Amino acid sequence: MTTTRYTIACADGDEGYRDLIGQEMLDSLDAEGVRVNWHNGTPGDDDEWLRRVGDAEGLLLLWSLPDRVLRESPNLKAVSWVGSGVHTFVNVPLASALGIRVCNTPGYGNDAVAEHTLGLILALARGTVALDAEIRRGDWPRDDVRGVELAGKTLGVVGLGGIGTRVAQLGGLLGMRVLAWTREPTPERLALARATYASLEDLFAASDIVSLHLAPAPEATGIVSASLLRRMQPGAFLINTARAELVDGDALLNALRERRIGGAALDVFSSEPLPPDNPWRALPNVILTPHIGFRTPEASGRSVRMAVDNLARMFQGEPRHVVNLNELIRPRQ
Repeated sequence: MTTTRYTIACADGDEGYRDLIGQEMLDSLDAEGVRVNWHNGTPGDDDEWLRRVGDAEGLLLLWSLPDRVLRESPNLKAVSWVGSGVHTFVNVPLASALGIRVCNTPGYGNDAVAEHTLGLILALARGTVALDAEIRRGDWPRDDVRGVELAGKTLGVVGLGGIGTRVAQLGGLLGMRVLAWTREPTPERLALARATYASLEDLFAASDIVSLHLAPAPEATGIVSASLLRRMQPGAFLINTARAELVDGDALLNALRERRIGGAALDVFSSEPLPPDNPWRALPNVILTPHIGFRTPEASGRSVRMAVDNLARMFQGEPRHVVNLNELIRPRQ
């Protein structure tokens, strides 16, 4: 019988994610003396969270973690979140103050989100969603001349992380001229993206399509202002598969209602699920998807396996993807 070296808890799991980890990985952990305590469903309150976490040293997290769990789980040394924007779901400063390492899974969804972005761009450019709806109503709008070709148009990419870089590359493959804005416009990053650097003002003014790919950060909130939106061409499209808080929502609503831009495609919203009376639902020149850019079986599998591997490596003395390594006051022993 293998002696238990340490315990990982998943307090808010589901069988789908457990299946994505795979029995081979779970058996390997068991052989190494790692006990995995798996619980399905989100705990109903903080007390249930604490019961499920118990004496575990590592926590695999699928959703949002209450602060009390960090404070009152004395054995907890590491939290590994299944996703990239962990600061939205874990109080990282509190974890740092308590000596708890926090990990994420960067890059797991680069291809998935980039491909979803490309799909939205293509759908906007050819009016695919509206055409589908008209045919389902019994019409046959084949004689209408609508839509544009993307070859020769300008794609503006805001943010050159993994996703933004992949979107820029895909745009180039379609024959588009690609402009990019990033906080660190190194020659290497621009070369990888096959893009030309432009200021935000010039990018918004020159682009037929603007696609947002910035990570959430205080300085990025509202970066797409009314002023920038006014610089867009009348037929230009805005794509947001990153974060809703990047955009001045009221300014974008007004621009779309007044048809000052051609349209938008949104996968992220300030309130999710989107309320039934939300004004985005009433706009005919907007394509809406329910924050699913990252949700493919391939991306979800990569993410959950990376998150488990983060914990395994942590307890082997090889920490990786730790977002607060430099902020820890004193790691728990």
